Amino acid sequence: MRIQLDTMREFGKYVLTEHQFAQLIGKARLYQYLLSAQKKEIPSLTFNDSQFNAVARDYYTDSSFCREGNGDINLWKLYGLFTGANKSSYIDSFLGRSVNAYSFTETLLQALEHDSRMSWFIN
Repeated sequence: MRIQLDTMREFGKYVLTEHQFAQLIGKARLYQYLLSAQKKEIPSLTFNDSQFNAVARDYYTDSSFCREGNGDINLWKLYGLFTGANKSSYIDSFLGRSVNAYSFTETLLQALEHDSRMSWFIN
């Protein structure tokens, strides 16, 4: 539990540019159409199109987790957008998507630290 809290604190220190956020949303929509072999090489993402729409909308409009004036968004706010979008999940997928929101955001942190295996969604 302590490791997760430390990681979540790190989320606030890492930033996606507006371009990287746009890449993320676009590639997240492509993810579901990848071949199984390709999906195995990149981080898992269990959200659906309507949830990505919510993330994209709230990137501009959420009073607590929206982007900065220059378009940047830190990973803590992005995590907040994912967990907010997850509220529309059915109970049977809610917990799994909550875990996925955390692990996916952690993966983005690794990508920003130059782990090329994790950067498919933002490059």
